[in-house]
Amino acid sequence: MISIKLHVATNWDLSLIDELAKYPVSDLYGVSDHSIVGGGRPSFLLKKVSEEDIAEYIRKLHEKKMGFSYLLNAPCMNNMEYDQHYHKELLKYLQWISDIGADSVTVTIPFLIQLIKEQFPKLKIRVSTIAHVNSVNRAKFYEMLGADEITLDVMLNRDFKTLEQIQKAVKCKIIVLLTDGCLYQCPFRLYHYNTLGHASQTFQQFERNYVDTCILNCSIIKFSNPTEVLKARWVRPEDLSHYEAIGIDDFKIAGRRMSTQWITNSVKAFSSRKYEGNLIDIIQGFSMSFGGLEQKDPNVKLTETLGKESKSKLYIDNTKLNGFIDFFKKQNCIAMCYECDYCEEWANKAVLLDKEESTRYVDSIKNYMNDIITSREFGVTSAEPKEKKTSGLNWNPETERIFNELIKLSPPQFQQMARMAIASLAEEKAKKRVSEIVENKDIVEAFIEGTPGPFQADMREGLKKYRLLNE
Repeated sequence: MISIKLHVATNWDLSLIDELAKYPVSDLYGVSDHSIVGGGRPSFLLKKVSEEDIAEYIRKLHEKKMGFSYLLNAPCMNNMEYDQHYHKELLKYLQWISDIGADSVTVTIPFLIQLIKEQFPKLKIRVSTIAHVNSVNRAKFYEMLGADEITLDVMLNRDFKTLEQIQKAVKCKIIVLLTDGCLYQCPFRLYHYNTLGHASQTFQQFERNYVDTCILNCSIIKFSNPTEVLKARWVRPEDLSHYEAIGIDDFKIAGRRMSTQWITNSVKAFSSRKYEGNLIDIIQGFSMSFGGLEQKDPNVKLTETLGKESKSKLYIDNTKLNGFIDFFKKQNCIAMCYECDYCEEWANKAVLLDKEESTRYVDSIKNYMNDIITSREFGVTSAEPKEKKTSGLNWNPETERIFNELIKLSPPQFQQMARMAIASLAEEKAKKRVSEIVENKDIVEAFIEGTPGPFQADMREGLKKYRLLNE
């Protein structure tokens, strides 16, 4: 059996290093919560780390014989790279990355590849999947620009003919991203990465504010049509051999906003080439909660309950997908998807979706999207909102008051989204109790499950303030 090499996201937890040292991990990758270039995740979802912390992290990785790739993979810098002042800042930043011992940088913008190759030759250059390298010609162009490694466009993951030809055509290392749950041929993908890039840049005139309409639209589609869940280009642990057969043995596992346990579980599954459970547990893009960044709760019973409930929403039974990949070796998906029902047939067998919960979730997102596209969310229209479907539940008045106060702990630009998602979760908890009234216990569970990691501490302090949480 060929020895695979994994390139894994870091959440900056030092304990993750020891955990991943047990597996065939070649390097970890990450970036601080914001940078001059920006990346593929918004600042508010990422852990804040100092330059000293990053340098120490890289040193410890090297002690464990693992490397580090620093992310500089936003697709647009708003032309800052061509302004003299910001260009100097960029060079200082790159010098710091080189000085702290980063082994490579992951880049999207072609100009940055050329600049780094010329002025910082110690740094290897890995092309980001955000660059959408999806053909032999594009791969050769990036190699010509100076790329040492290329993470391919995830939309190629089941196009084995093109994968094989790219692998043969270039000398640089080819990496396949395993854990991406984006829609197949997603119409939002290019714009989404632009918004995320600007939402993670240090010098940003709008203070890294954004509304993630892309993920809202994506969620509406996925949770309305389970077939789209199987169309997404994730890879099963059992199917790595199909890529090794064409010469690809480098694989990327994403998850910078996830917990150490989640990242480790995903690495373990792909290292062992086997996973008997819900694929949602080891791939990304299918969370119904606002946050998605897991937080281990001291109340073990509560954590286990939340885990079971989460799995009941969407379940991809990996044991029922043996042989699913074979069809794609002969099918031209990009040309024939509209007249093919292959993924639908397999979705009927392997994908379980709680229709009641998903319908309520989709309706709540549609209501919020309507507020956005009519500009009510921005306070610049008098358009009347559409009549919103109700859950049929009532809220305890005191619970509703506390809920509204806790929502204010979120950044202003995300409060409406948080209100929608966490209220939906709270109503779901009440229904699980077979109750028609949302009570304090429901919002506690909802906030713990739905609050992004960077805001967990403030949220928990808020729960303690109202004596709803004992830690």
